[in-house]
Amino acid sequence: MENATKADLVRGLRPIPRKRVSEEVAARIQELIASRNLKRGDRLPSEREIAETLGVGRSAVREGLGYLAALDIITVRQGQGSFVNEPQRLAILDRESLGSKERRERLRMATQARCVLDCAVVELATRVGGPQMLAALRECLEAADTEPERIKRAHAIDLSFEECIGDHCGNPYLIALQREAHRYFRTAWESVGLMPRPASERSAQHWHIFEAIQSGDAEEARRRMEEHFRLQALASEK
Repeated sequence: MENATKADLVRGLRPIPRKRVSEEVAARIQELIASRNLKRGDRLPSEREIAETLGVGRSAVREGLGYLAALDIITVRQGQGSFVNEPQRLAILDRESLGSKERRERLRMATQARCVLDCAVVELATRVGGPQMLAALRECLEAADTEPERIKRAHAIDLSFEECIGDHCGNPYLIALQREAHRYFRTAWESVGLMPRPASERSAQHWHIFEAIQSGDAEEARRRMEEHFRLQALASEK
């Protein structure tokens, strides 16, 4: 050890990852939405107000708002401001106190809960849904395929499809549980910072699920939804 040079010692240090200011801004805005219990359509403070309150530049605020807009949490309207699109819940655990391993474990559990509910929902909806459900699902999938690339990159297109199925399952309690599981999934996913699989892959799987629903095969629809989650889990492990 005495013969080790300073360069050798420094080489043993690993860099500390730096968090981008815009990511912290996005997290603070989410906390604001949750703590104030803001609802869909509620207006957020202006860029200037957020920048002054947080002590950051307006460019960082714009980036943070853009990140939340890509996740479909807020809607930014040119010349009007930013509005809540998806109410938030305070995290079950303080994400700042969690290490990378713990965050991934929380994502695994949130995904597992989402899978259980979405598979139950698709099986029930296939059994009780009718032409109105099929028309709504087709419209949802076609709209997702034409979304801007920034929206396709987020997981919102997956949740929208699954929630559209939920809307036609005929069980309001199951719908409420599905929505809550999706909220926890969003929080867990965002804390890990993973990118979803390519939109083309997810879209193909959605249409595959739709075909089973359209044929009225509830067990096959459930199996295809389970496969959808299995492929997602494999991608998350990479």
